[in-house]
Amino acid sequence: MTKIRIGVIGAGLIGRKHLRKLAEHGDYELAGIADVNAEQVAAEQPGARVFADYRKLLDEARPEAVIIASPNQLHAENGIACARAGIHILIEKPVTDTLETAAGLIAEVRKAGIRSLVGHHRRHHRQVKALKALLGEGRIGDVVGVSAIWATHKPADYFKAAPWRSQAGGGPILINLIHEIDFLRFAVGEIVAVEAIAANRQRGFAVEDTAAALLEFENGALGTFFLSDCAVTPWTMEQGLGEAPEFPFSGQSSYRLMGRRGAIEFPSLDQWTQEGGAQDWNRPIQAQANHAASIDPYVAQLDHFRDVVRGVTPSLQPVEDGARSLLVTLAIAEAATARRRIDLRERYAALGQGGQTTT
Repeated sequence: MTKIRIGVIGAGLIGRKHLRKLAEHGDYELAGIADVNAEQVAAEQPGARVFADYRKLLDEARPEAVIIASPNQLHAENGIACARAGIHILIEKPVTDTLETAAGLIAEVRKAGIRSLVGHHRRHHRQVKALKALLGEGRIGDVVGVSAIWATHKPADYFKAAPWRSQAGGGPILINLIHEIDFLRFAVGEIVAVEAIAANRQRGFAVEDTAAALLEFENGALGTFFLSDCAVTPWTMEQGLGEAPEFPFSGQSSYRLMGRRGAIEFPSLDQWTQEGGAQDWNRPIQAQANHAASIDPYVAQLDHFRDVVRGVTPSLQPVEDGARSLLVTLAIAEAATARRRIDLRERYAALGQGGQTTT
């Protein structure tokens, strides 16, 4: 079968990762790269066509598909240009930087009829698919609640390298939590309301270093989420899955999902139930191990995008769905500031109609 001619917009940290994975993938042919630092990228990618302007990549290289790995504030602009050129997109998370730009992108993608995939790569882990299967089989009955932690200690150099990380918008809610919110939406169900509090007492930066959120799911489940980038713990998804070498593997579960008939830890997939499906606090609870092999989620994501582009399978996350993960995360940040509960249902409806509401 003919290889898919693909371009990459943005050759920063994540863009370079995509380029490495593409070079090893037999179903893609690199049509070109667009990055403002064109000379540097050309030196790093010998033999590749490199453009300083992404519009020249689209016009001259004419790729069939594009991976958008540019800065977040450029995602919508890049995605809209691709849509108008009839080019399918794999767009890195977050899908855009604001709900207004997300609504604009959604409208253009729908109008053009192109296929889209948002790069929340964790959806492609086999452990995540196994969890969804276990929940779908009713292994723990109806999900009642979720308890989750993402807590690690970012070193001082992290902030020195990019001072904006110590300012509004650079904290763990908008930088890290969106990954976890997308996972919860995918595994447990849609989130319909949030509350939150945040603090900056540990570092004293203008942005939060610690936060806690309450989540209400459409299926009736409730969730708690503790988030911090100034606490030394083994409880992050990155450490638990060992998905990246920069985060040393801990193998510890940072999620506990509790149901009417049992509980599951994630990512270990350890399952806790009572014999015979009992529901009795006086009966012993037994552990059962479930296994899912580890894979490279970025390769699995490219496999899926290939099938999406070829029309073999529907997208696991089109831009409309990626915008919902952004919406929830922004609402948590807002709730932490306003110290109030925010119902999301009207906001989902407004986003789907191409606008938004803040009430």
